[in-house]
Amino acid sequence: PLRVGTGELGSSPFNSSDFPNRVAPNLAGIRVMIERLFGSCLTALTAELKKSDAANVGIVAIDDFKSAFKAASTASSAALDQKLVADFITKHSTSSGKINYFTLLDAVGKALEEDDKRLAEVLNLLTGKCEKTAIPKLRKALAKLAPRQSCQTILKRTGGKMSPEDFAKSFSKASKDARSAEAILSEETESKEAKNAGGEIKAAICPSVLSSDFAKLGLECQEMVKLGADWLHMDVMDGHFVPNLTIGAPVIAAVRKYTKACLDCHLMVSNPGQWLPDFAKAGADTFTFHLEAVEDPGKMIDMILEKGMKPGIALKPDTPAEDVFPFCDKLNHVLVMTVEPGFGGQSFMWWTMPKVAKIRVKFPSIGIQVDGGVKTHTIDACAKAGANLIVSGSGIFKAEKPGDVISIMRKSVDSAN
Repeated sequence: PLRVGTGELGSSPFNSSDFPNRVAPNLAGIRVMIERLFGSCLTALTAELKKSDAANVGIVAIDDFKSAFKAASTASSAALDQKLVADFITKHSTSSGKINYFTLLDAVGKALEEDDKRLAEVLNLLTGKCEKTAIPKLRKALAKLAPRQSCQTILKRTGGKMSPEDFAKSFSKASKDARSAEAILSEETESKEAKNAGGEIKAAICPSVLSSDFAKLGLECQEMVKLGADWLHMDVMDGHFVPNLTIGAPVIAAVRKYTKACLDCHLMVSNPGQWLPDFAKAGADTFTFHLEAVEDPGKMIDMILEKGMKPGIALKPDTPAEDVFPFCDKLNHVLVMTVEPGFGGQSFMWWTMPKVAKIRVKFPSIGIQVDGGVKTHTIDACAKAGANLIVSGSGIFKAEKPGDVISIMRKSVDSAN
């Protein structure tokens, strides 16, 4: 178990004379470390450190500290940033070659509580009632609450359940300490930026054809458009950037013969520039590439525009919203992944909604697309946060009445803008 609450941040659980050169931890550095150490890795680290601290005084030799990090990384299958470890040792070691790891655990414990409270407040905003006039304030508040732990860690800890009641069962203290949606909104000041965040944005419902019957793909695409779909979302995977292998430009060309609707191509590939000519020739309307897959996003955007397609940039769940800001002025849309790309059967990551809100507040008129686990019970969260381009695969194609689902999703986006 973690030692939590032994004193103010940086305080020691023993007499300072025992550790004269102790240095209070740097909070910014701790927060970066938290992202690497959450969950099973932190538990493993604690167990390893205690092996070298039989007296349980919180002091171990630097070499033992390094060994504990290495062992914890192996035990939890988590990558630990070695530079971060080295920096921590430099800041918090004594002249005698010792280090106080209780200082680290206390700081991480406090930050764990703070981050869980932040998660609870995100959930309160997404599930609470909110008048349309208060949506700009909600987005501004939501943008400030992005959790610091990894999305997969949150998924494992919460089970992905989007219910305050379910969350409270596992995180009772965080739920109790968290502000209500009403309290959060009452504390949020109105501003020109917030008002702009509620500007007019048009909904587009984008059924993902990966969930269709490929034996009659053309006909299914026609049926979706007839039922009210605006775009047809085409998931392109190369088996390298993501582990699955799906469709390419020949399928885009084949579908184009059946419809004039927007063919929205999301390339989960390692070298998107390689496929630009083929997709332009095939009739793709949009070309969305992953920010993580290219070295020069600006150049890629220019190449897409030169081919007559609308450019989009996709962000994996853990890629910060700020990374796409330098390119937004030239983009048609930003795609925020709400599951890890390339993997099926995942739960909707509602904790990615602050990222959507952050982009909407900063760029009021840009298209914001969400993709992954978006269904009738999660669409309201997406719409509140600021998404207007809604991708849904099984949520639409596998529904008993796909047309009704499309209507529900459109109404949700329209009611939030």
